[in-house]
Amino acid sequence: MKKLFFTLILTVLSYPLWAQGAIRPRIPEGFEAFVARVAVEWKLPGMVVTVVKDGETVFLKGYGKTSLDETGVPVDEHTQFVIASTSKAITAALLATVIDDGHVRWNDTVANHLPDFKLYDPWVTQNFLVRDIMVHKTGFNAYAADNLPSFGYDRDELIKLYRHIRPSHSFRTTYAYNNSLYTVSAQLVEKYTGKSWDDALIERLFTPLEMKNSTTGNKAFFSSPTLARGYRLFKEADTINVAPRTDFQGAFTWLSAIAPAGFVISTGADMANWLKMLLGKGSYNGVQIISERNFRYLITPQTITGSDSVTLNNYAQGWTIEQGPKGRLIRHTGLAYGYTALVGFVPEQNMGFAVLTTNGTTNSPHYAIGRQLIDMYLGINDRDWQKHYLDEYMKPAAPRAPEPARDSLPPLDDKGSYVGIFDGGAFGEARVYIQNDTLRFALKKVDSPLRHRNGNTFTFNLSTGGRSDLTFFTDESQKRVVSLSLNIGDPVEPFIKKE
Repeated sequence: MKKLFFTLILTVLSYPLWAQGAIRPRIPEGFEAFVARVAVEWKLPGMVVTVVKDGETVFLKGYGKTSLDETGVPVDEHTQFVIASTSKAITAALLATVIDDGHVRWNDTVANHLPDFKLYDPWVTQNFLVRDIMVHKTGFNAYAADNLPSFGYDRDELIKLYRHIRPSHSFRTTYAYNNSLYTVSAQLVEKYTGKSWDDALIERLFTPLEMKNSTTGNKAFFSSPTLARGYRLFKEADTINVAPRTDFQGAFTWLSAIAPAGFVISTGADMANWLKMLLGKGSYNGVQIISERNFRYLITPQTITGSDSVTLNNYAQGWTIEQGPKGRLIRHTGLAYGYTALVGFVPEQNMGFAVLTTNGTTNSPHYAIGRQLIDMYLGINDRDWQKHYLDEYMKPAAPRAPEPARDSLPPLDDKGSYVGIFDGGAFGEARVYIQNDTLRFALKKVDSPLRHRNGNTFTFNLSTGGRSDLTFFTDESQKRVVSLSLNIGDPVEPFIKKE
């Protein structure tokens, strides 16, 4: 009897104190110093880190300033960040609330709810289900339709253009990351809530989750006084430098068009509440925000995205499910116009984290923090993740293999041959004209010089930054231009020159 008594005492003493309810769960020793080191070594302009464990916020701290100029103030738990593609999981959760209402089911055909929704292949349109919208295997090339907002096409126009994009892969066969199709989920939300995606988010998620400083870029990008300014990191020799992003209008044009995929604005404190709901299987403060059944479906693997000898990655509804030797990590990154983010949770550890920054270039510091945290809770100390990711980032770029020699074909002798109005049907009219002896291309918000590339292919500037190509086609005489074609990642019908 005495032996049994001492066995019970030793068992209790060896169990973590927080598990006995004596104290709240603690953040691992050394984690705060590790995060501070990441902030310094990556020269992060601004960052906030949130950790939730066993239903409690156990770490919440800001680093750096909201801006590196004289207007900047220290980042804190209420500083706002654009959370970029980590918005996808929030849109998926919002759609789940509509499915909970009974208006829609995951296995419903989208066209039965949105009669105007069409894709290039009629069979695919008839068989495209709600569960297919957000899992990146529609058949498009990666980022294929993502250039369209850079021409000035808005969210409503994108929906009407999908039917004119010829996919490069068979339906449901190939993982290819795509932002713009999340607008289809937003349309379903808007149809059955009677509210905009922005307002439905506030009513159905942000308000019950007490995410008081969360909103959308459509509402706050230009007006919020607490939104941190976006920056970009870049390497010069063996040094990291930072520079402010100045393309605010371009950022807004692109992000507002694909907002359900990337334009939520949130804070460290609010992300703690989001994580508590995720770890609560859809429940927050005793209220079931999303049914447990639909919450489980949100994190059910749908599309294999990659694997190696020890890890398998799948995409679910707005989440990547990483299954490896240390267990399951449910995560998503975000990177857009000066902002980067990583949100992840480990159900088996009942722990989640969010790292929001204004580095705008890489998620490596975020992964260093997240993976080090997981190891610390597991009691593993076999790798310095900060050193691992920083060393990888700072490696000199591998020398590019020389491109094979090829003849550069000249353009047509008479540049005036390219001039004209080109009818693109649903894409609208494009105009090619000459100004100050320079050939130019105009379509919606794009109005750019054309730079010759090869033969009848030219390069032009997009309205939001970056470049794209177009190719002119001639008749049998090889002198008369009859059409042009845009390169948006997947083929689209040609723009026909008007007589």
